[in-house]
Amino acid sequence: MPALRQGDPVVIIERRLFRDDNTRIFVGIVEEFDDGAIRARGFGFHVSPYEVAGAERRSEDRVRVFSLSAGDVVYVLDRGQDIAGLQLRRSPKAMSLTDGTFSMDLSDFLLRA
Repeated sequence: MPALRQGDPVVIIERRLFRDDNTRIFVGIVEEFDDGAIRARGFGFHVSPYEVAGAERRSEDRVRVFSLSAGDVVYVLDRGQDIAGLQLRRSPKAMSLTDGTFSMDLSDFLLRA
């Protein structure tokens, strides 16, 4: 049984390459999956390490391809999760992805000085 299937909603946190890089979070639906890559349609958030306020969606609907060997963190959401209503809520010490009912704590990915 594959870890991912077509139609799975995913949250992908891209690995930061440099200390001051923005945290990039992609929320989407898997369109295709094979042993080395994920093709997903969705939207992204960019979280600056220097801003304290929340983050809004960075882009409209787009298709992205992620390599599984890049070191990105991939979370699989429940198949019934509606990703269109998800928002990133942020405070100085916490960050979560929520739609009001569902909430996922992403505080581990905040850059702390």
